[in-house]
Amino acid sequence: MKAITDNIQFLEKNAINKGLSEIILMENAGTALARLISQKAKKLGVKNSEILFLLGGGNNAADGLVAIRHLKKAKAYKLGFKENDIFKQQEQILINFGFKMMKKEPKIHKFKIIVDCILGTGSNRALDEKYCALLEKINKSKALKIACDIPTNLGFNPCFKADITACMGALKEILLEDFAKEFVGKIKLLNLGIKMKKFAPKPQSKLLEKKDLKTIKRNANSNKGKFGHVYIVGNSSAGTLAGLGAFNFGSGLVSLVAKKTFSPLLMLKQKISNEATAIALGMGLENLDFLKDETLQNIPLVLDANCFLSEAILWYLNREDVVITPHPKEFVRLWKMCFDEELSVENLQKNRFFYAKKFAKNYNCVLVLKGANPIVIQKEKIFVINLGNEALAKGGSGDVLSGMIAALLGAKFKALKAAKNACLAHALVAKKYKFNKNSFDAIKLVKGLKCL
Repeated sequence: MKAITDNIQFLEKNAINKGLSEIILMENAGTALARLISQKAKKLGVKNSEILFLLGGGNNAADGLVAIRHLKKAKAYKLGFKENDIFKQQEQILINFGFKMMKKEPKIHKFKIIVDCILGTGSNRALDEKYCALLEKINKSKALKIACDIPTNLGFNPCFKADITACMGALKEILLEDFAKEFVGKIKLLNLGIKMKKFAPKPQSKLLEKKDLKTIKRNANSNKGKFGHVYIVGNSSAGTLAGLGAFNFGSGLVSLVAKKTFSPLLMLKQKISNEATAIALGMGLENLDFLKDETLQNIPLVLDANCFLSEAILWYLNREDVVITPHPKEFVRLWKMCFDEELSVENLQKNRFFYAKKFAKNYNCVLVLKGANPIVIQKEKIFVINLGNEALAKGGSGDVLSGMIAALLGAKFKALKAAKNACLAHALVAKKYKFNKNSFDAIKLVKGLKCL
């Protein structure tokens, strides 16, 4: 896991209070950035003279100046922003060693690596037309594009479209917002001269990695009864997908409460039974009276899809053994029921962490806010998965996920542990799919679970 922060200034101040000065942190950041660039240049066969740094005038640009000092013959161009004292200090060091800035706007097509050190995390305003025109030129370039800490103009149009974002010290929340995924590229976490665990001790928000995956373990003398009996309450098609997700993710028994099933692996039931160890409910479900079934009161639940059409869902939101899995439109509908406030999908997608945290502060259940980077949250504990891709943007993917979560719940995983591991596995299957992403579907997702 990697730490995520919404307040990098606090972490930096804490490091400074412990004796690491701002200059030392900047030197470490610039050195690490130079090392990353040098590695990429060597791999691509790029000369240092074909590397261009674009500089603003703040600390982000000062990191770039340190990196330039370590990369002989790299080029740099100042865009004309107001320069702070630390930038001027780092620039003077370069000048003392004979470095000269480019005087004219560079011809972008001549460079094979372009490094964005224009604006850092402190900027929250759009660039003017002159700089936007330059960003558009850069984005059309075939050069490898590296952003220092954060792509310039993130959240506005146009934004520097990075192939790699070199993130300093700890991951920033904004880089994991759904709208950012198209622009940050691959995120590389760089060391500021102190181990991440000490730089960001006890983070409440964490980015999950492949190595964090925990699944159901089977012993040689196991029997099906040890791995839970999951009930799926949905329609025949979506319910079957959820059931197959549960079955292939380790559930011992799976029953579908529907008119029919499309798989002989699933047992067909007419009603919910208290023999269930977990229940996933809502996938294509038309009869929402199932939400009023008293059997649901004492069994761990996954509430999905059509459940968000009924205010009866409110009865379950303060249970710690309940996982809800809305996509953005469903969450907006739920938000209205919970807070009597209008929320647009557009505003949600710009501030997913904010709304997820506010919801979790008020309710005890586990929220899985689906999206390009799913957020899994219960109270102050937050987990994010950024390993998935656009292959999952297909009908049925969410149904399979609900079944997967239910499988872990049925095997006695706590709700938060079940949700984060199922979401991580869900993303990893899509990441491992090596064919045309348009050809991916829910059945391939189910089959891909065998490769974890």
